[in-house]
Amino acid sequence: MIIGIFDFVVIGSLVLLNLLFWGKKVKNNTDCLIVGVIFGLILPMISQKIEINRVASERVIWDNFTLLYTYFKFPIYWVLGIIQIAIISKKDNNEELEADNT
Repeated sequence: MIIGIFDFVVIGSLVLLNLLFWGKKVKNNTDCLIVGVIFGLILPMISQKIEINRVASERVIWDNFTLLYTYFKFPIYWVLGIIQIAIISKKDNNEELEADNT
């Protein structure tokens, strides 16, 4: 399965963290770097490792295409990271507009 339980937990946590920290100011310079590293490398590798271990425990017969779909975890997390950066930028733009209006 392309999106596993770990992926659903990450997406749910991301939604929860966005709701909790929506009103708080975060530094712009570090946001993109942190989000890029987390969603570009760390989370896809953890998700891929969990999926490989899950499949290895269930299957006895392996072929070359058994785990090929796990490489699609990287583009999925890249899209999630881009969405997260867009949410952070939108939040920062809204805060700047509110500051200018007052």
